[in-house]
Amino acid sequence: MLELYEEYLEAIEDDAVKEGLGDLRLAREEFHNLTGKYEDGEPWFELRMMMFLDWYLLDRPGPDGRTPVECYLDIHAGELEPAEKRQLEYLCSTMRSTFEILATKGTELRLLDLLRGGEWRVHCTMTTVGLSKGDILGARIVFFDGKPSIGRGIVLHPREAHEVIKSIVARAQKEHLPLGQLCNHLDKMRLKLDRYSNVRISHIYRYPSDVLF
Repeated sequence: MLELYEEYLEAIEDDAVKEGLGDLRLAREEFHNLTGKYEDGEPWFELRMMMFLDWYLLDRPGPDGRTPVECYLDIHAGELEPAEKRQLEYLCSTMRSTFEILATKGTELRLLDLLRGGEWRVHCTMTTVGLSKGDILGARIVFFDGKPSIGRGIVLHPREAHEVIKSIVARAQKEHLPLGQLCNHLDKMRLKLDRYSNVRISHIYRYPSDVLF
């Protein structure tokens, strides 16, 4: 499934940048502001690039209000097989959130959505090695053949941060912080921890308005 997912994204990206890379560069700067800046050569570069491209192609509205996947679907609707069209429609409705793993079984995960509530049973396209019950991760849910799966770009938070993450989520819900902003903030804190591994987790994982640096 992962290979097929990437094939769709490559086709969408080819269309999105056919007029040039200016919008892609602008989008990357926006993504840096949302989730933290990363540079080529850093150990987490590939992961963050996958996250960026998924966000750019599936979430970010262009000047006309449509995302690249929506534009692709509109332009090529007449050329697509019914199954391809249906899959692209699924890709117009993906969701990134922060989840707690309730159970694992092979490549399947049972997840609790910490931001929106509700449970998911999903297939994991990436390896589940190293994932276990109780882990908290940032991930995107995508649908293939109508079935939920975890896409690329999993951000695994350290167990030492779990308690403070849940406190941040509870406060954000009480103060009605937009869920997308909260998810991006949690991803940004994980990147900051990667970069400043000698700084205490309690100094990094903080509510957005309480950030120290």
